[in-house]
Amino acid sequence: MKKIKKMITGIMAILIVMAPSVSCSADKSHKAGSLSIAEETTTDTTEESTTEITTKATTTKSKNTTKKTTTKSSETTTEPSVTEPVTEAEAVPAQNYGERADIGGTEIVWLADYDLNAQVGQKRPTPVALFEDIYGGKIRYVQTSLKNKYYTFSSMLLAGDQLDMVEYQQGTYPNGVLSQQYQPLDPYFRSMGLNYDIWENMEDIIDALSYKGEHYIIPYSFSNPLVLMYSRKLIRDYGLTDPYELYKNDQWTWDKLLDISETYRHKTGKPAIRGGQFGDAIIHSTGFRVIGAKNGNFVNNIDHASIRYAELFMQELGRNSLFTVSSNEEFSTETLFFATQSYILGTENVKNPDMDLMVVPVPKRKGTDGNYITCDFDAKMLVKNSTMGDAVATYIMCERIVASQPEYKAGAKAYATTPVQFSGSVKSYITAEQYDALQTYLDPKTTLPMFDYIWAMNDTEGVMAGLSNSFLINGGYETDWKNLRNLYRDKINKMINEY
Repeated sequence: MKKIKKMITGIMAILIVMAPSVSCSADKSHKAGSLSIAEETTTDTTEESTTEITTKATTTKSKNTTKKTTTKSSETTTEPSVTEPVTEAEAVPAQNYGERADIGGTEIVWLADYDLNAQVGQKRPTPVALFEDIYGGKIRYVQTSLKNKYYTFSSMLLAGDQLDMVEYQQGTYPNGVLSQQYQPLDPYFRSMGLNYDIWENMEDIIDALSYKGEHYIIPYSFSNPLVLMYSRKLIRDYGLTDPYELYKNDQWTWDKLLDISETYRHKTGKPAIRGGQFGDAIIHSTGFRVIGAKNGNFVNNIDHASIRYAELFMQELGRNSLFTVSSNEEFSTETLFFATQSYILGTENVKNPDMDLMVVPVPKRKGTDGNYITCDFDAKMLVKNSTMGDAVATYIMCERIVASQPEYKAGAKAYATTPVQFSGSVKSYITAEQYDALQTYLDPKTTLPMFDYIWAMNDTEGVMAGLSNSFLINGGYETDWKNLRNLYRDKINKMINEY
């Protein structure tokens, strides 16, 4: 897709607004898309540039939730968010958006382990209200379990049953696309309103996910970023600089994380960082993916300077015992930082009311051009042989309207910061400050989400786990990195050759 040209400058008003929280929706396990930074200078002559896209994300001083899963197959299981109800209040839209497709009376078939339509006794989700009331479409839900989702999907395709729309998940791309289970959405861009301002700042991310010039995945929002959770009370108690303040001043870098962690260990004798996904996030905070794409082909980036820098930084953390392996999947004072997905923040607030919890992204390397984050992609896929492309595209546009427009976003904040109660007690809550921070981390104007093809490939050799954890756990030196790189270079090439 060529860069989208805007055709209008304003968006019409909405009468009544209410939308879901930004934390991960139930049963989502997307991976985020990557845009590469320019190659950095290095003295290692074996490294070569593999940059396929160069994009700069503007950094501001005042910037405005992901659970990341690892799988070796196309089936991915995640925990549902505990910070939001299933549905939000129904919207009463005043006017339509985009270029209205003629889909009146059209019913699309949606296969998932959850229903997009309103549950009994509840109001319709806002995107569904728009889809039905403005565009005249309907959604018919075909229920399946999370475990059997891919089996049911394949069975319906083979039987020739009507099936139009499914959710984008980790195994979808590249596996599902290469096996021709989905259709590109390019013929339906007008129905999706891609020439309207509602898609502003999304063009580069959408193009980064293209396959041989076609677009199968059009993310309408991002959610559930991988963050470092910490206690500002502990930060104050130990006389440390607040990472969130550093972030707001564009000073939250690897060096600052190292300084804070070393000071914390010196004062307490304890490691500062834990969390099984921390190393992965450090690698991708450079803006580079281990397996990228160029001219329709997959590219092995193991020799790129940015990945080397990430590995050497993890070696330093490991050598100084600043990272620890822990099976504890919730906040505790056993370390200062906990690398986790933001969907647990609401319940951790309830469990730790005196800790003044806050979250920041995994920091970037000093000099990195822009901010990069691992998070979930919210997207719907058009199924192979479906004749409902215009209707599916229209529904995707409805999701984007809710995710992007100020009127809906104001309602989303009110909705997300309303405490979740059960049997009279608060089970989860997110503060307005935490919500605003998470919105900033997910804002495509300042941050680019990451997608690494290795996440969806058959990594039987454990390459990603090795790259992410070896040096954090064992430490190491430059020669150790060269040995590990040489070992994994052939393994990554083997993975690529399978596709």
